[in-house]
Amino acid sequence: MKKKRKFKAPNTYVIIFYVLVLVAILTWIIPSGSYSYDKAGKVIANSYHSVATNRQGFWDIVMAPIIGMVGNEKVSGAITISLNVMLFGSFLEMMDATGAINIALKNVAKKYQKNYYVLITVLTFLMGIFGTVQGAYEEGFVYLLMFLPIILSLGLDTIVALMIVIFGTQAGCAASIVNPFSTGIASGLAGISPGEGIIFRAITFIILMTLCSAMICLYAKSIKNNPEKSVQFFRKKEDLEEFAKSDAGKQKLDSKQRKIFIIFILTFLIMIVSLVPWTSLNKNWTFFVNATKWLNNNLITGTILGHNLVPFGNWYFNKINGLLIVMTILSGLVMGYDIDKIIQIFIRGAASLVSTAFIVPLARGIQVLMTEGNITDTILNSTQKTLGTLPPIIFILVCFLVYILLATFIPSSTGLAAATISIMAPLGMFAGISAANMVVIYNFALGFVKLIAPTSIIVMTCTQAVHVTYGAWLKASWKYTLGYLAMLILLLVVSVFVI
Repeated sequence: MKKKRKFKAPNTYVIIFYVLVLVAILTWIIPSGSYSYDKAGKVIANSYHSVATNRQGFWDIVMAPIIGMVGNEKVSGAITISLNVMLFGSFLEMMDATGAINIALKNVAKKYQKNYYVLITVLTFLMGIFGTVQGAYEEGFVYLLMFLPIILSLGLDTIVALMIVIFGTQAGCAASIVNPFSTGIASGLAGISPGEGIIFRAITFIILMTLCSAMICLYAKSIKNNPEKSVQFFRKKEDLEEFAKSDAGKQKLDSKQRKIFIIFILTFLIMIVSLVPWTSLNKNWTFFVNATKWLNNNLITGTILGHNLVPFGNWYFNKINGLLIVMTILSGLVMGYDIDKIIQIFIRGAASLVSTAFIVPLARGIQVLMTEGNITDTILNSTQKTLGTLPPIIFILVCFLVYILLATFIPSSTGLAAATISIMAPLGMFAGISAANMVVIYNFALGFVKLIAPTSIIVMTCTQAVHVTYGAWLKASWKYTLGYLAMLILLLVVSVFVI
């Protein structure tokens, strides 16, 4: 008897490669076109014109991820993001080598053994804060690897941890109360203050985070009561061995490990403080700018630290990468490791996440093909012609759908804002939709697409890191994703009347 073959979801890299091929084919079908831009780099409305066709072929597909890594004059490179992934691997490997985090996490897990609802809610809201303040996205796998030992030790599965990180951060990004990389940029391009619509976004944040926490708790309860229902039940033992290792005989941190734990917490506190846009929240909050100027201009600190320090609030991947290098080496020195051992741990940790780091430029290659193929502006122009005369509620829902399609191919918040807001914000005015409302639509679309799209870096890197196939993620999360989508649609309808 012939054995029935089971469906096997394709590898993450294969999925993204298929998308690259599809986009290349679209450059042969969709007419090429471009808008004109003013001196500030903003799109000039009604300036769309045809340009020479630049069909993308096999070699372009091959080169797209490479350009996606290093960048060119049209698309920024993803190398700093990939480096960030690997340096986080080094940092976490050092934390694992010291044993401090494992012991601390075990104590946290023990504290919440009988109340995992509280744990899930706290972690989900924490992820939401990161999303709404700093646009947490590419670094999501870091939080995943932090939480996973706790979640698994409670008898739950890797999907719960994935939901906490992915739903949590992206619900936060959907609200984007003060996110400088989405709300900040989009508002600037629309010619409005990031403060416009902030009350609605704050209320949205509370609603979405409450909904996501409740949904994840429902899923966790189901898995807790019936572990075999998990799509990852087949590798439960392997997950426990790989992600929940701990020294069962040791329950307390020694003096060195306590210092390591302080370094661990301090690293993330510095990251959060450095990424919050302080002067954007309040133009008078210049304390970090003033302090940094003093450090740069002071003879002693300027000589020792250098004259190019960047104030908290203006940090991005390069500065975070520098922080990770310093904290990884410092942790090794505190533990008394010699330099050879520190370097070995550093390299081992980076190597463990190379496969994850490579996903980032591969996904960025999609944007490269669309840009080089001159089809991005053509898609936007078609949108402008078909949406301008619709009633407000119909317009906002159709616009949301269009943004979902666009965000699938351009999942970068800055890239999508730069490519669309200058056109879509004026377009919304014809339908009676404010520019602040267009920013909400844009944020909601990104916050939805990044939950499920194969072009979402947080989905692909997180699932890859914990051995969950893309198909398994969709199977486990689709019901909750639909509930989340329904809430977004309801909030969009309400926004027509309140913004």
